[in-house]
Amino acid sequence: LVEKKGDKYVLRANSEIAVDARSFKMGKSRGNVVNPTNMIENYGADAFRLDEMYMGPLEAQKPLNTRDIIVMSRFLNSVGLNIMGDEESHKVANVQDVAPSAELEQLTHRTIKKVGEDISALRFNTAIAELIKLNNELNKLDVVPKQTAETLARLLAPFAPHLAEELWKTLGHEPSVGKQAWPAFDESKLASKTIEVPIQVNGKLRGKIVVDAGASEAAILEAAKADAGVKPWIEGKAMKKALYVPGKLVNFVVG
Repeated sequence: LVEKKGDKYVLRANSEIAVDARSFKMGKSRGNVVNPTNMIENYGADAFRLDEMYMGPLEAQKPLNTRDIIVMSRFLNSVGLNIMGDEESHKVANVQDVAPSAELEQLTHRTIKKVGEDISALRFNTAIAELIKLNNELNKLDVVPKQTAETLARLLAPFAPHLAEELWKTLGHEPSVGKQAWPAFDESKLASKTIEVPIQVNGKLRGKIVVDAGASEAAILEAAKADAGVKPWIEGKAMKKALYVPGKLVNFVVG
């Protein structure tokens, strides 16, 4: 471990050994060896495994920051709390056999697709980022759909097998989650049914509307004109131009 002493960094075990700020391969001669056993004892094998994969692309050289593992540890703790709960923190998991919302179902299918593609391309860091995003949505729910929890456990298994096994058993399943088929995604559920369109008046953002993804240009322009945040900026003024960039924005030019 390293600590700051004056204007330089030194080894905590031997303050006479200065540490260079540049990145080097680990070696005893440089005093920059990190013992994985210590990391595993403090944070668990799953967190250490995730931290290694989350640092960046597999083929790239990456500096190891031992403090970053805390992020992965918190992520795994959050997943565990959402699905298993925790008596010590008085967190009661509320996983029920209910249908997920359309938004959660869409995110789940997108996550299945993205994680599968990223694993095939050895982009483990971005695959883990998708799992974090899905779990963040579960954090907002009072009731976690069992179907979504099961999918998350299966997607997490290649990265955090120990926790994934606990999740799978908590959800009432055997044998091992590692023997389960990889989740399949439904292509028809990947596309969003609605879109959010920002509205500008004379180049300045004045509002946003949520419309059906298949709505016509005329319907979107009418909805934009009726928006409460936009009305004060266009009422009583000459409409010089009404422009809709499909899926991007509405821009009104008034004078």
